[in-house]
Amino acid sequence: MAYQHVDMEILQSSKYGGEPCGDSTWVWRGPFHTNFALADGIGSGVRAHIFSQMNISRLGALLKDGASLRDAFMSLAGTISRWRDHSLPFSAFTVVRIRNNGRTSVLAYEMPPPLLVSRNGARLLAGKPLVVPAGVATEYQCKLEPREGLLCVSDGITQAGLGGLMDQGWASEGLEDFLNQWQRRGQPFSQLAGQVLKQAQGYDGVQPGDDKTVMLAHVRQGSMVRIFTGPPRDRTRDSRVAGEFLRADETKVLCGATTAEIVSRESGETLEMEQDYTDYTTPPRCFLKGVDLVCEGVVTLTQVYNMLDESPSTGVDHSAASTLTGMLMKADRVHFTVGGALNPANRDIAFRKQGILSREAVVPLIAGKLEHMGKLVTLERI
Repeated sequence: MAYQHVDMEILQSSKYGGEPCGDSTWVWRGPFHTNFALADGIGSGVRAHIFSQMNISRLGALLKDGASLRDAFMSLAGTISRWRDHSLPFSAFTVVRIRNNGRTSVLAYEMPPPLLVSRNGARLLAGKPLVVPAGVATEYQCKLEPREGLLCVSDGITQAGLGGLMDQGWASEGLEDFLNQWQRRGQPFSQLAGQVLKQAQGYDGVQPGDDKTVMLAHVRQGSMVRIFTGPPRDRTRDSRVAGEFLRADETKVLCGATTAEIVSRESGETLEMEQDYTDYTTPPRCFLKGVDLVCEGVVTLTQVYNMLDESPSTGVDHSAASTLTGMLMKADRVHFTVGGALNPANRDIAFRKQGILSREAVVPLIAGKLEHMGKLVTLERI
C-alpha cells in the first residue's frame, strides 16, 4: 500500500499581545501512525502556557513509552479532572492518532469536537462519551483519505465573539458552516487554517477574546526514499536484503561500492561507472537498473550531512551528494538499511583528518536533521 503522509499546520494567537499562548501543541510521527495533541491551559498567558505544556508533555511521554492511546488519555484525564481550580495545573486537551491506513481516533477532554474536512464538505464528527471522574470526555472515529483533513481547535476559536458580536460565540456549528462555504468557493486547502484563525479574530473585534489554536492535519500521498548503505554483518543475508531493497516501491538509493556490488550480483544487472566526470569533490556515481541513485558511501553521506543545513537558494552542483540531498529534502519518509559489516578503510586516520565520518556516526546524524525537518525516519540495522 502506498504511503500516506500527514501534513500538519499549526497556527496560534495569544489573548494579549506579547504574552505566550496558553495553548500547547505536540506532534510525533511513528512508523505506523502520526500522533498529535492540543492542550488548552486554564486562564491565559505564562501560567496557562506552563500548565498546558506540562500536561501535553506528560501525554507525549506516555505515548512514546508505548502506552495505548486510550490508556494515555485516561491517565491524564483522571489526573486533570481533580484539578478544576485556577491554582492547579488544569488544562483541557485533545489527542489524535492517524494510522497509516487513514483510520483515525480522537479523544477529547473538555474540548470542541473535531471536524472532518473531506472532498464532499466539512462535518462535525459524532462522538460517544467516555467515563471520567469529572468533566466531559468524548471519543471520535473516522477514516481519512488522501486530500482530506481533520481540524482541531481550542475553545478560543469556537467561543470567538462571545458576548460581543455573537451572543453565543461562533460555536462549532458556525465553524462547520464556514468550512463548507470555504469549500464551495473552491478555495485552496492550504489557506484553510489561516482563514479560520483570521475569522475568529475578526469576531472578537477590538476586545481580546481567548488564546486561539488551529491544528489542521491534511492527508496526502507521501514520497518515500529508501537508502541501503553497508553490507550485512552476515553474508548469508545478502540475497534477502538485496531482494527486499529492489522490490520496494519507493525511490531507491545505494550508498557504498560494496553495497552496490551486492545488489548488482543478486539482481544480475551490470553496474556501470559514470563517464566524463569533472567534479573531484564528490566521488562519481554509478548506474544500476532498478535503482534511482548509486553513489559512494561515507564521503558522500558526510557531504549530504553538511549540505542539509544549506538553504536551497545557495545553489547546488550535479554531484551525487547534491542529488541525494535533494531527494531527502523532498521526501516525506526516509528508511535507512545500514549494514553492520566492518570496513577498515573507513576507520583510516586519513578520513578523520578530512572530517569524514564513519557510517555508524553519520547515518544517525542525518536522521536527526531529517526528523527536525518534520520527516518520518526509520532505521534498520542488519
